[in-house]
Amino acid sequence: MLSKSRDALIIHLFALLHAGLAFGCRALGLTDEIVLTLLTMLLVVIICLRRGMSAKFMAISLILVNIIGFGIAKGISSLLGLIVSDPLIVNPISTFITTEIVGWGIYMIAGRLSREGKFQVTDSSGLRWLLLAFVVVIAVRLTILLILSGGIDRENIVASIIVDYVFSLGALIFLAENAMRINARALEDREKARLAQYRYMNLSQQVNPHFLFNSLNILDCLVCEQKTDQASTYIHKLAAIYRYLLRNEEERLVKLRDEMDFVDQYVDLLKVRFPEGLDIQIDIPADRLNRRVVPCSVQLLIENATKHNAVSADKPLQIMVRCEDDCVVVSNTLNPKISSGPSTGLGLKYLREQYQDVAGKTPVVRMGENEYTVVIPLI
Repeated sequence: MLSKSRDALIIHLFALLHAGLAFGCRALGLTDEIVLTLLTMLLVVIICLRRGMSAKFMAISLILVNIIGFGIAKGISSLLGLIVSDPLIVNPISTFITTEIVGWGIYMIAGRLSREGKFQVTDSSGLRWLLLAFVVVIAVRLTILLILSGGIDRENIVASIIVDYVFSLGALIFLAENAMRINARALEDREKARLAQYRYMNLSQQVNPHFLFNSLNILDCLVCEQKTDQASTYIHKLAAIYRYLLRNEEERLVKLRDEMDFVDQYVDLLKVRFPEGLDIQIDIPADRLNRRVVPCSVQLLIENATKHNAVSADKPLQIMVRCEDDCVVVSNTLNPKISSGPSTGLGLKYLREQYQDVAGKTPVVRMGENEYTVVIPLI
């Protein structure tokens, strides 16, 4: 919310600055076209940088703003001219409105694309896109001014445009390129930190002392009771679980089919540990099994359900895994353990960060009176 307020303040300040410069230039008999165009482009660059957009998106925006913004300004000036004839009033007002429209337009488009994970900064190699925008802007401005120049010396116009735009836009591109390089490095560092955390989470799952302790206790009971066939089956399933964890240690996404095979093995072990009071139902359509999820995501939600809720024959813990649109939904009945400590929320935080990184999407948590549900997207 604070970020949006700052963006709104930036747009409003630029609109007021545009209006003030338009009034001042007109009052002094100076042309305001170049300075207002550069200010508009600076506004676009700032918004794009704040939204983490790529140089490609920034270049496209700079070109479109110069074309569409020019048309919007002319249209608003014509409409205002029907009411007020004084250019000292018409030009500042039309400039203010145009800047607001351009600023909020870029802000909303960039925001939507950012939420969808599109046109995000991935590296610092954006100079070629900004240079392309620079050339196109020069060509557009030269064309417009030459068409509207009438009897004015066209050679002087061309020279003026080249001198003013080359140095001004060159400085603007230099600043934008360096800012994007800094952003790209920050994103790279953040990605490395999250990848390290991801590997740590996987490692902690592999050597989870509680899970391993419970598994060895169950295995010991089976051996003592001379249930050798069950013990052998249990060992094979336990090995399959750790094999899956090791195989996907550095994978960011796995097929839902592989994840559900892993979940089946894990559920079988849980049913040995909880022979009564655990009811797990899985309903995944075959056409969704080739979609992808974050490794251990479904298993982690089932593990959390058994970790935070009591499992008893009197009040069974019911867990349902199903598909809903383009998502996997894991829900469980609520029967909190009396002795259970407060949840750290690390597992869900891990899922949120991984899904945000790989797909720009976030799992959704639904807390009902008698049911807890987590919805994770299919990729």
